[in-house]
Amino acid sequence: MGISSPTALWDFKKNAPKRHHPCRELLEAIITEQLNTYRTKFLELLNKKAIVTPQALLEAVDRSNTGQDIDVFAFFDRNINRLLIGNAKVYKDTRRSLKLFTSYASLSFSDIDQQFLHNYEVFLRKLGLAETSISVYFRTLRALFNKALQEKLIAAQAYPFKEFKVAKFNTQTQKRAITKEELKRIEKLPLDADNPLLEARHYFLFSYYGQGINFRDIAQLQWKSIIQDRIVYTRAKTGQTIHFKLLPPAQEIVEHYRPLTGGHPEQYIFPILSRSKHLTAVQIDNRVDKVLKRVNKGLKELARLAQIQVHLTTYVARHTYATVLKKSGIPIAVISEALGHRSEFITQTYLKSFDNDVIDLANECLL
Repeated sequence: MGISSPTALWDFKKNAPKRHHPCRELLEAIITEQLNTYRTKFLELLNKKAIVTPQALLEAVDRSNTGQDIDVFAFFDRNINRLLIGNAKVYKDTRRSLKLFTSYASLSFSDIDQQFLHNYEVFLRKLGLAETSISVYFRTLRALFNKALQEKLIAAQAYPFKEFKVAKFNTQTQKRAITKEELKRIEKLPLDADNPLLEARHYFLFSYYGQGINFRDIAQLQWKSIIQDRIVYTRAKTGQTIHFKLLPPAQEIVEHYRPLTGGHPEQYIFPILSRSKHLTAVQIDNRVDKVLKRVNKGLKELARLAQIQVHLTTYVARHTYATVLKKSGIPIAVISEALGHRSEFITQTYLKSFDNDVIDLANECLL
């Protein structure tokens, strides 16, 4: 504390100033305040499931005194507001899971150490989350730490992911794709014009014939996105511009909805979102989630009718697109370019942009 006392005025048994010390009351007040600070921090660390050693306690109090205890939840919110809808949802989900784990109003970066991460992993596994979901949460939290480091809000020694390796999570999942023959069975199922399953089939097939376009991107396509015979859009997840030729089956699906939504270039192609109802990012996100659940429920029924054993979702269409092209002999690099992958695979490090006609020719294999 930077305070000294003559040995003659100090009670070494009680660890306190003697009664006749001229500054006894002041010294006792300062000592009591310091003890309370350490007791409070000690209880905070215990409640947050941290392993408390004398050194850890000293460091925690020191970080608080130097203003390094940045609130994690507040930093999450700040970054969520900067992100596109696709990535914002992942950050929101991670924030929500951390809030559930800690049950505290605030959480400091300094509280998140290896033991915290281990306990968080145990918590997520007890919830029954899949390995891929756990991996996403940890990669998102690591990304938040990286942003805090870049902005110099935390010290390098406070970074817990040097020892705690996110790569340990097994993210290899069972291939989610169906064969071209199975897809044709879905395509040929006899459905009346008023059958609610028609909606699910339309979105699934449009994704397949639309270069594996994600459902969230389908929802936000506008009529002005169609330029001549091509769709041009920006991926919600990455902000990357993608364009593909409208193959006849996809064109047919688009024309099905033109009488319903095709009044203005700014209108959405598909009746998922409404310009008058879904105005904010949150409203758009909630609406897309609601329709996606309905569509995936319909796809489950379509799979049953077509006698397909795969758990059918909109994401299967994207996997199927890539798998069919691969089996047709299309190079992995072309498929990666068509899907709009960014730095996820080693092929992306040496990819160059392919001419539209190369990818268009590859897409012909889908028919």
